[in-house]
This record gives sequence, structure tokens and C-alpha cells, in this order.
Amino acid sequence: MIHLPECESTQDVAWDCEPGTFVVADVQTRGRGRGAGREWISPPGGLYMSWRLGAVDPTGFSLLGGLAVLRSLRHWGAEAWLKWPNDCWVGRDKIAGVLPDCRWRGTECLGMVLGIGVNVRLEGLPEGAVSLHRLIEGGPGVAEFGEHLRGQLRELLAVHEKVGVSGYLSEVRSHSLPPGSKIAYFVGTERFEDEVVDLDDQGFLRVRQAGRLTAVDRLLPL
Repeated sequence: MIHLPECESTQDVAWDCEPGTFVVADVQTRGRGRGAGREWISPPGGLYMSWRLGAVDPTGFSLLGGLAVLRSLRHWGAEAWLKWPNDCWVGRDKIAGVLPDCRWRGTECLGMVLGIGVNVRLEGLPEGAVSLHRLIEGGPGVAEFGEHLRGQLRELLAVHEKVGVSGYLSEVRSHSLPPGSKIAYFVGTERFEDEVVDLDDQGFLRVRQAGRLTAVDRLLPL
């Protein structure tokens, strides 16, 4: 593991590391999220970590990362759930996000960096966000949480390498919005509201729109 007091983005640092390396920073000055051009300043008190991986099957890797985070949050008693495809929430407040970043040659994934940000001991969060230490008295420090999370990531990677996303999809389903949940979602740039059908066998979220199944690009709970 590489630990940095500060960097622009652990994602960028991780690409220059050997596969298997975790990069952790106390502070990021240009943290990234899902969607082009989205950046966050990441102050002390959060876990900012990127995991360098070699050539892997990227199918379901957002779910793999989210499930690992959820396991760690629940280990300390936080009633987290998975907001497809890359966030962990507690109730209606976001507590963590996951960002997979692949490099491709055609349709072949040559390597991946899986970025994870968790609000462990952050103060002064805006409405709609929550920190673990606000939920759990005597909860872990950032380093302790990170150590537990790395163990969960390694465990799930072993499953993924053996059988793919099917090896943990039922666990993902059990902590996701159940079928029938009403959601607001986007397909491209167009916003819709419908009910969840299920996750398919590749981990994609499906809704029933105008009588047919549609894959969702991103969603927000109502």
C-alpha cells in the first residue's frame, strides 16, 4: 500500500503503480466522481483510496466495490444500502461512492483502477450526505476502516475471478432497492420515473418503461 498525505487524485497515482497496489491519501485536491468534469475536494476525515488492478473482467466491478464498502459499513453497524451502480447510502444520505476506471484496447480491458471514497470521520457535510462517525458511536478511524475494506475487496475479487459477478449478485440484490421501488432515472440525458424490475444477470438495473424492459444509465431515489 502507498500512503500519501496529499495528492490531486489517487486514481491518477494508482495508474503508475503495479497491479495489486492500493493508494490511499489523507487529502485529495481534485478527486473525481462518475460523470465527465465532476470533481470534489476531499478534506481530512474521509477514506480516499484507489486499487490498481491488471486485466480483469470489468462486468459488475462497480457493484463489487460498492458491496465491499457496504460490508465494511455494516461491520460497524451502519444500515447502509446500495444505490445502483456505484454508491452506498444510509437512508436518504450518501456515505460512499465507487469509481471504476478502465483502459481499453477495443473491447478488451487492459487494466483498471477502482476508486473508493467513504465519509468515515468527516465534519460539516452538506445536506444529503452523512459520515460514519455521526451514525456509530465509537466507530473506526480512517485507517482501521480502510484495512477492513481492503480485506473485503480482496475476498470479492477472488470470487469475481472464479465465477464473475454471479458469485455475489444475490448479496448485491439483497441490499439494493427491491423490485417495485419507484425511482427517477436517466437514459442518456432524458429523465424518467418508473418502477424497478430487478438487476439482470450482468448486474444492470432494469425498469419497465412503456411495457418493455429498459436498462438505466443512472438513478436517484425518490
